[in-house]
Amino acid sequence: MKEKEIRVDYKAHEVILYAEKEDHSYAPVQTGASLTAQYLDDFFLKKQNLERELKEEMKKGAISPVYYYMLMQDIGIGDLAKRIGISKRKLRKHFRPEVFAKLDEGMLEKYAVVFGIQVEDVKGIK
Repeated sequence: MKEKEIRVDYKAHEVILYAEKEDHSYAPVQTGASLTAQYLDDFFLKKQNLERELKEEMKKGAISPVYYYMLMQDIGIGDLAKRIGISKRKLRKHFRPEVFAKLDEGMLEKYAVVFGIQVEDVKGIK
């Protein structure tokens, strides 16, 4: 790839790539990351939309905070179940608000530790 072909003006995320110079030698070129420049804004927009939709679902009583935080922090069901110390089947039950409402303080604390938040936040999103 030629040096002029890899130039991307994106100072927020710069990378060093090796490119062919005009004299046909190869040398490092500091440039912006093209993928970041093209897709980072789109990623954050989609993440915001997902967060808004999940909060609406929670307010309607369709999902529990456990499901919300699992998706927002991009943790898989198997990973979360293992970290909490329960089966995947039991974890899926915690996605339902009526089951979640019956969880004891100890289980809520486990979720809070895994999600890196306060127990009050696990109990619900304001």
